[in-house]
Amino acid sequence: MAEHPHHSAPHHSAPHRSGAKEGSSAARAPRRGVPRPLLGLAALVPLVLAGGALALQESPEPTPAAPVEAAATPGASTLTCHGPLQVPEEALSAGGDAELAVTPPTAAVSLRTVSVEPASSLLYGAVSGSATLQDDDGNVRAPSISARDADGAVLDEDAASQDLGLSVQSLRDVRTSPHVVTATSEGGRPVADALQGTSTPSGDYRSLAVTRCAAPSTEADFLGVSTETGDSSVLVLTNTTDRPATASVQMWTAEGPASMEGRSQVVVAPGAEERVLLESVAGGQAAVGVHVSVLGSPLAMHVQTTERDGLTPGGAEILDALPAASTEAVMPGVDVAGTAPTLVLANPRGTATTASVEVSGPNGVVEAASVEEIEIPAGAVVTTALEGLPDGTYSVAVTADSEVNAVTRSVRTGADLPGDTLGAPVDFTLVAPAPAIPTHALTALPAQGASGSLTLIADEDSQVTVIPLAADGSAGEPLSLDLTAGTTGTLTSAQFAIDGASAAGLAIVPDVPGAVRAGWTQRQLDGAGGTLLSAVPVPAPADGGDTFTVTLGD
Repeated sequence: MAEHPHHSAPHHSAPHRSGAKEGSSAARAPRRGVPRPLLGLAALVPLVLAGGALALQESPEPTPAAPVEAAATPGASTLTCHGPLQVPEEALSAGGDAELAVTPPTAAVSLRTVSVEPASSLLYGAVSGSATLQDDDGNVRAPSISARDADGAVLDEDAASQDLGLSVQSLRDVRTSPHVVTATSEGGRPVADALQGTSTPSGDYRSLAVTRCAAPSTEADFLGVSTETGDSSVLVLTNTTDRPATASVQMWTAEGPASMEGRSQVVVAPGAEERVLLESVAGGQAAVGVHVSVLGSPLAMHVQTTERDGLTPGGAEILDALPAASTEAVMPGVDVAGTAPTLVLANPRGTATTASVEVSGPNGVVEAASVEEIEIPAGAVVTTALEGLPDGTYSVAVTADSEVNAVTRSVRTGADLPGDTLGAPVDFTLVAPAPAIPTHALTALPAQGASGSLTLIADEDSQVTVIPLAADGSAGEPLSLDLTAGTTGTLTSAQFAIDGASAAGLAIVPDVPGAVRAGWTQRQLDGAGGTLLSAVPVPAPADGGDTFTVTLGD
């Protein structure tokens, strides 16, 4: 208010301006007499002085921006499955006679997905509903599961769930390479697993193959497949993205790295699949290794292999990528039934290394089958028979001086075939290393029916709780198993039955984190007195369900 008199000053000066009119000529003359350029120069002087004063002042230090934090939660999990066995056309047209014509393997797979909310009691070794999993209407939240075929069409089978934060989807007669998308009720990443199974109980490709669906990757190792006469092994590279990828492929053999002869680089176009016939690169090998490194978009990768001894089926497998080469590898679930298993080791390094092997059963280490000082040349594959094992289920542990890849081959011999076929059919599996279970693990079981056993081994004394999960989203009674360090324990599919039905999955919770590894061995009858065989390791959880903080600084 103190400024008001100043604002009204022009009104008080009005009489003075009227009085100046009387001498108007004298009053205006000085203004007309000043040249305009001089007036402009005079107006610039204060600005120049002010600018000079500013230039002499030091520039202020920049004020650092305060870090910005944002919460991020991993989104849905997308898992790509391998689809049915696809035998090369030349293999279908070769061999056989009028009575024993070459017939292709089953053209369909079954698919089982289990998905659990990260807060579910199942991952803590208990079967109980939780109020924290309920929405505003009192309904228990459960993950969503959506499966699509290779063309993107939805495979119409709703997931089942009840009050445990668990969802289960079971699909049969899927005739493409499906993929599964599963998310928590709030759109985050659940603890999830998906298995596909393909079974051909008779014919030229009599076999069982159970494999895990997984996310595409940029690195993969495979080991133990044959390229001998009558056998066929194929590396399959699938690009599920809209960007190209280039895969660098290297094979290992008993003689060392194979000469790739211009076939080391494979370009995979967006949405395309490329197949590398391994026997065309390095034929006549009882066991080979394959390393793939991808530049560009990640690829879905697997190896499928089929074996024949003349007209006698020798089995088939679809192989998932192995874990990265390591100085330690433990393979639980090695099946022994009349034939010694074979350990396959590959040395991907440029220098030789040495490995030792321990075989463990329910009573501890079996000294007769354990092997010391296996020499593995640089870039080579070495096979070793593990003799002296009675029938049963075992764990094989490898310790090496430098990183190696490892698998153990188990076989089952069926009943003699009628006709002129010599010998009996065989099915085989390649048991891969299993990761240590941190605080919990989840594994799906085959949708065609869980028939086999869960094998567990501990490197220190531990108790393990195993909860069978039902196809309707419920759970059975928890089972407890005490494991002594260095011993192998086994629980059968009959022990996991829920109201007479086979389990759809298992939640596994050890009381000592990181001390236990596990694998599932599937054994199915072929209807003619023989057994089909396949095995998968129990994965470490890839839930990523916890929210994490991203900090953006200057």
